[in-house]
Amino acid sequence: MKKIISAVSALALAAGTVPYPAFADDTAKETQKKVKIMCIGDSITDGYVPQYEGSYRKFIYHGLTEKGYDIDMVGAKGEGYTPTYTDESTGESFEFDNGNTGYSGYAISAYPGRNGILETLKETNCLAETKPDIVTLQIGTNNIIDNHDMDENLKDLETLIDYILDNTPETTAIFVTTIPELDPNRPEVYDWFGNYRHSADWQTRYSDEEALASIERTWKIYNADLVALINKRAINDAMSSTASRLHYARIDEVVTDVKTQLFDGVHPNNEGYKAMGAYWADILDKYLQGETPQVPAPVTTTSASTAPETSTTTTSVIPEETDIIVSDLVAFSRYLLGDKAVAETHAGRLASYDLNKDGALDAFDLVNMRKLIISKAGRPGG
Repeated sequence: MKKIISAVSALALAAGTVPYPAFADDTAKETQKKVKIMCIGDSITDGYVPQYEGSYRKFIYHGLTEKGYDIDMVGAKGEGYTPTYTDESTGESFEFDNGNTGYSGYAISAYPGRNGILETLKETNCLAETKPDIVTLQIGTNNIIDNHDMDENLKDLETLIDYILDNTPETTAIFVTTIPELDPNRPEVYDWFGNYRHSADWQTRYSDEEALASIERTWKIYNADLVALINKRAINDAMSSTASRLHYARIDEVVTDVKTQLFDGVHPNNEGYKAMGAYWADILDKYLQGETPQVPAPVTTTSASTAPETSTTTTSVIPEETDIIVSDLVAFSRYLLGDKAVAETHAGRLASYDLNKDGALDAFDLVNMRKLIISKAGRPGG
C-alpha cells in the first residue's frame, strides 16, 4: 500500500483575480450576478436517504443566501427542484435549490463493481452545460470502503481534477476536499468493509479492532495523498491559471465525531451535514469576498535558513519592491519539490524568497512570488 505522502508545502492559495470582486457591503452582494455552485460527489453529496435529502448542500445554499448571495445550485440532476428542510430541533424551515452531481455508491473513476463520477461527468456533460462558477468535489469514500488500490485512487483523482479544470471556464474555482472518517463496525454498514476483514488469500480472518485500525490508516493515507496532490499542483502550476483555480478543503476537520455526526457509520446525519454546510458557506463566502482561501492544516515546510520546521498558515504579504524575476520562480518551484542543487546554486537568494516574512519557505511564498511577477509585468518597464 502506498505510504502517506507528506505535504511538501502550505496549502494552495488563490494566485490570480477571483471571478467576483470583493463586496463592500450587503447591498453590493444583492446586485451581483447569480453564483452557480456545483457540488460533485458520492452518496454523502447526494444525501443517500430521504431523511437527509439535500445533504450538506442545503446548508451551503441557505448559509450563502442568508449572507445575501444569489445562489444557483447546478448539476447533472435535481435542477428546478426546491424541497423544504425543517430543522427538528429548532423548527426552522427553508427551501433550497437541489441541483447537484452527487451519486450514491460512486467511486472516483469506474472499476468492477463501481460506477465512477468521472464517467458520469463525461456522459452528462453537465460541466460544459452549466458552466459553474464554483465546484466542490468530495469523492473517495467508496474507494476506501472497497480498499481499492491507493496508487490508482490518487491517479484517478488527478485525472478527475484535470477533467473538471479542462471542462469549466477559466474563472471557475475548484475546491477539492478530504473525506470524513468512517465508523465501520456499526451493524448498518458492517458488511460493506469485507475487504478489510480477511487477508488477500482469505486464510486469515481479522478482528473488528484490526479492521478498524486498517480502515483508519487507509483513510488517513487517502486524505494525506489528496492534500499533497493539491500542494504539488500549486507548485508545478504556479505560472498557469490553474494555481488560482485549484484549492483544497478539510471536511475531515469538521466531521470529527463519528458516533454523533454519522447516522450509520458512513453517512452524516443532519448535525454532521449542518457542520459541513456551515464550513463550506464560510469558505465560499470568503472566496467570493476576494479573500485568499485558507484552510488550517498541519504541513511540513522548509525554513528560510534551510533548517526543517513546522509552519502554520499566515496572511500573505507581498513586499512593494523586490528584484524577484521569473528565473527565481522556476528555481523556487524546483527547490520546494526537493531539488537539492537549487539550494546550492541559489543559497544567497533563498532568504529573499520568504515573501510573507514568516520564517518559512513554502507554497504561500511561491504563489506570492507569482503574483509579484505578474504585477511587475503589468507595470511600465516591468
